[in-house]
Amino acid sequence: MRRRNMNRLFRTSIPFLVALLVALSHSFVAAQTPMEKLRVAYTVIAPTQLNVWTAKDMGYYAKNGLDVELVLLVGAPLAVTALVAGETPIVHTGASAVITSNLAGSGTVLVAGAINRFPYVLFVTDQIKRVEDLKGKKFGVSRIGSADNAAAVTVLDKLGVKENDVTYVQAGSIPARLAAMQTNALQATLLQAPETLKAKEIGLRALLDFTKLDVEWQQNGVAVTRDYIKKKPDTIRRFMRAYVEAIHYNLTNPKGAQKILQKYLAIKDEKPVEEAYNEIVVKLTRRVPYPTEPGIQIFLDQLKVKNPKAGQAKPSDFTDVSFLKELESSGYIDKMYK
Repeated sequence: MRRRNMNRLFRTSIPFLVALLVALSHSFVAAQTPMEKLRVAYTVIAPTQLNVWTAKDMGYYAKNGLDVELVLLVGAPLAVTALVAGETPIVHTGASAVITSNLAGSGTVLVAGAINRFPYVLFVTDQIKRVEDLKGKKFGVSRIGSADNAAAVTVLDKLGVKENDVTYVQAGSIPARLAAMQTNALQATLLQAPETLKAKEIGLRALLDFTKLDVEWQQNGVAVTRDYIKKKPDTIRRFMRAYVEAIHYNLTNPKGAQKILQKYLAIKDEKPVEEAYNEIVVKLTRRVPYPTEPGIQIFLDQLKVKNPKAGQAKPSDFTDVSFLKELESSGYIDKMYK
């Protein structure tokens, strides 16, 4: 009797033991599989870059088998050049440079759209009282052709100030631009929170809040080349999983997200960090970060004056949303918010 019970116990235990051994072997293989090294560039130290920072700091890249090195390349044109050269296969960058490069035949596309509205406030020196006063003045941008440059040209054009009415100056980082405005070497620039607080502290004036404009605009996003999509689709797939996981964390963990912002923005005071989180991250981040076709079209409309190819192009020529659609249709994103 005892022997029969032991045999029955042994037989019923075999499937469990086999399943356990298989699970352990899979875990062992996964643990032994080397992480894929990947360089990812971002273009500015600003709240619009939080998703890539969070994915790094919270371990979402590593969770998806990616050993990511984040690289700061100031200005979207520089980052897109590195992208096309293969130095940084994925970049979190201004969409305007991605579109311009694509029109030149590079094959660059957006696989996600991070911010689909203008995140800027236009700051000016005392001599500028109205938008029209910008004519003949020097307007500082991070880099010619960058996201802030494109945004300024687009909005000012709608307000009657044409691109050739203003002298756009490639002035680099935000601290460099603020310093230039203090000496009147520049008379205007676009800033995001929390730099908006610093600008007010040094006596600059907010002339126009772009964030209040009810206009879709493809500010930035995740860019790759079509060649890289063909060669490394699984790498992009894993990157995008990490990216949407970071978005979920940022939207559902305000304190944690603000700590990451504080680290990368290098700001000790919690007040400006909280303002940056509320004004940029909360207001402008979407759970499923599809690029905005109207936001791309508005840039094409502005660009076609100088580049006839822009007039023949469609917004979908500059995007590949297949990875996002795959994540959304699988329920992967919805499950995180339940």
